[in-house]
Amino acid sequence: MNRVAGADESYLLAEQLFGWSAPIQYAWVFTTEPDTAELTRFGEQLAAGSLSRKVVRAVVPFARHRWVRSPHPPVLRIDPEPIADTEIGAWADRTLRTADLDPVDGRGWQLIGVRTTAGRFVLSLLISHMVADGQGLYNALAAAHAGSSASTLPTEAEVLARPRWRGDVADALAQLGSAAAAARVIGTELWRTRDDPRPAAVRAPGTAALATDGPDTTLAIVDIDRARWAEQARRLGGTGNSLFTALLGGLVQRSGAPVGAEGLRVCIAVSNREAGDERANASGGVWIRVREPLSPDTGLAAIRTLSKEAFTRYATSGQDKLTDNLQPVVRLLPQRIIATMMRSIAGPDTTVSNLGAAPDSALTIAGRRAESFAIRAIMQGRSAAERRRQGPGIAAWAVEYDDKITITFFGIHPDHFGDEDKLRADITAELETWGLDGTAW
Repeated sequence: MNRVAGADESYLLAEQLFGWSAPIQYAWVFTTEPDTAELTRFGEQLAAGSLSRKVVRAVVPFARHRWVRSPHPPVLRIDPEPIADTEIGAWADRTLRTADLDPVDGRGWQLIGVRTTAGRFVLSLLISHMVADGQGLYNALAAAHAGSSASTLPTEAEVLARPRWRGDVADALAQLGSAAAAARVIGTELWRTRDDPRPAAVRAPGTAALATDGPDTTLAIVDIDRARWAEQARRLGGTGNSLFTALLGGLVQRSGAPVGAEGLRVCIAVSNREAGDERANASGGVWIRVREPLSPDTGLAAIRTLSKEAFTRYATSGQDKLTDNLQPVVRLLPQRIIATMMRSIAGPDTTVSNLGAAPDSALTIAGRRAESFAIRAIMQGRSAAERRRQGPGIAAWAVEYDDKITITFFGIHPDHFGDEDKLRADITAELETWGLDGTAW
């Protein structure tokens, strides 16, 4: 549990090899400002728990690095200048885009607040995805809410004082066995998907000739009536999950982005976290291919069936995708080959992450219950050329609470999702297609 493994290691590799980083943002809007002392105590509780961690490098080849407690607890920062209520979304976007996190050195998260001129208060928790996933953050917030935060990680001094090579030798030997098993899974998956690459022939006309630069990524946050969302999902023969998938698939269709021969490629996030699980990341993903055009006329039954089958396969095998098996193999390879492999894995057309119903412990901070709450993540450091070559085109996260469902959108492909005004107009139009409307932050 104290080793940098799974998705943690993927994010570490992306940062080391390409300079990419993946900050997560949890954002709250309160009708009145929480007490500053209570907010400070909230930050101290988070610092005492599982989020505060740093990396200690392994001393034996092929062994995984270790997580230890971070000696750098973050400090609450409140921006001195208030913002207008109409600028809340822009402030949240700017705060996320400028996140300056260093999880390897133990500076993996930040807590930033701002007042509004109308008396509201906005709070942003920024955290490196290397340090936590969505469910891990929920657990950390619950512990902070209860005042019971405690880290099970050793301190750096404790780890450095031990004969580290013994544990690293044992871990290296175990990883060699894991690599052999993972190589078989990867070989099978590569063979199965050999006829579904993302070749130049299916790109939009002129894409191959575009310069390496291009538009930045785009962001949007939308609140939707929760009861109406559930009603539409039932009426169309699906669930909230399948409606969420259809909405994102519809945005890909509307953008004109080309898809492969097997249809729209959707990755649906899955949590593998169990009770008492202290891993930084404990998540995976299932993939579905949607061949038919998405619309209310065709309903949600097909997506619901495809998703259920994919979840069942994943629960049975647990490791049927390249991304779930890459780390044990790449740990044995030179970094140049690792970089080539990571860049060669085709991404999906869209990625959807449904965080479900937010617990009360995630909505009430320092004695105040949020009126709005959003969850999202971005990838920093990827050039337009890299985003054009390797998906996803767009990603989204959804969370339900009180009478709302809040969906956050991250437009990634520079040619199809690089215009923020167009993205927001397409979101409005796609919601209307499914009988819904939303309120943008």
